[in-house]
Amino acid sequence: MCFQASLPFIAFVVWLLAVPMEGFLVTPLGVQHPLLFFLIPQIITLWCIGSVRSRTFMAPLSVAGGGITIGATVLLPHVPGTASLLLGLAGVGSAFLCVRACCYLKRSPSLVTTAALGLAGANVLLFLFTVVPLADSVKFLLAAALLLIPLVADFEIRTDDGNENLPLFLPFVFVFQLVSGLMYGALYGHYARVALFPGIELIFYILAVGSGLAVLRRRHEGLLAIAIVTAMFAFSLYLIPGTVPVNAALFAMQTAAGFLDLYLLALLLSQRDTVRAFGRGLAVACSGIVLGKIIALAVRDVPPLVVAASNLVLTVSILLLYRQMRGEQNLAGQPSAADTETKTLDEAKIAQPEPLARLTLPPGLNKRFSDQEKSVLACIVQGMTFKEAARCLTISESSVKTYMKRIYEKTSVAGKEELLAKLGGGWGETDCERELLHDRSAP
Repeated sequence: MCFQASLPFIAFVVWLLAVPMEGFLVTPLGVQHPLLFFLIPQIITLWCIGSVRSRTFMAPLSVAGGGITIGATVLLPHVPGTASLLLGLAGVGSAFLCVRACCYLKRSPSLVTTAALGLAGANVLLFLFTVVPLADSVKFLLAAALLLIPLVADFEIRTDDGNENLPLFLPFVFVFQLVSGLMYGALYGHYARVALFPGIELIFYILAVGSGLAVLRRRHEGLLAIAIVTAMFAFSLYLIPGTVPVNAALFAMQTAAGFLDLYLLALLLSQRDTVRAFGRGLAVACSGIVLGKIIALAVRDVPPLVVAASNLVLTVSILLLYRQMRGEQNLAGQPSAADTETKTLDEAKIAQPEPLARLTLPPGLNKRFSDQEKSVLACIVQGMTFKEAARCLTISESSVKTYMKRIYEKTSVAGKEELLAKLGGGWGETDCERELLHDRSAP
């Protein structure tokens, strides 16, 4: 099931890395900076997707966008003079297809595993796609055919219980992508001329995704911190003259990119509104890449001053991330809110402690509440404060408040006392606890 859920994502990423992201297929066409022609319209489209509340447009527009992207891919090798226009059209069309493929990942029962499988599988297939002895014109057709996989996959938007902490971490993602865009802008061309083992850099990315999976299960933000530190190490290696340091710098940068991509995909999948998360999250990440690329073109190389400035920015990011993680720890020594909410992405569908997983409700209200809302309500009717409920359910106090706000809206009440009165016609705490105890003992 994990592999099946990751197939549309794998197919899309292979096309992305082989063609518009300055891939090996588009480079021989002689297009100057194809990444910019592709990413700028895609960023605008992704942000619009993440900003519109209606979701009815996603299915038809993703089909139309897929058709446009496939057509542009097929035409690229035959009309290279219009490559910039075709890449721009692909940028707009593929934004819808990208969100469609990413949303399909949420069909898996294990989101963490599926995210890692998608990233690693895409890079393995990309390597095979690179070395297979076929003409580039045939590979363009194969790349376009890959887009049929996310295009024909069933599109279903799932709004399971999840996190709403995306704005807290996107600035760190933006900074990393900006710096990595700057690094790749200068480093990759140099590496291509002196590569000791061309293609082996993909292995470092795949290994990073695999090892990052273990870190992700323990502490979500820890993977982001490791990605930033590894990028700092790559910059330091690039300052050392010689062929070996250049190769080592790219390997380190590929490792950092593997950590960051897994972190970002995990973060976006853990959000409650997946379409909004992928729309805005990917737009921010791609904006960092574009800005880094533009700066790299402006300076033409990465002199020591730029490297020092980049490492300073990354160091400040680490300090800010550490401060944020420390600030989220409660006084009782509990793990940080972001940690407890995201330490495994399978908990984004939120598995609750068994004693509070069910709550007896009047039949008319029972179907309105999610399991998470019932668990929060079970704590509240026992007289717990929001802080105590958060500690009991190992989520943040702000999440408890969010769930209670939803409960108030679903029951059309103004506050907790009015809610308790409406639930049981004047239930008191003793009666609520009796109902809860009865429910726990039921088979």
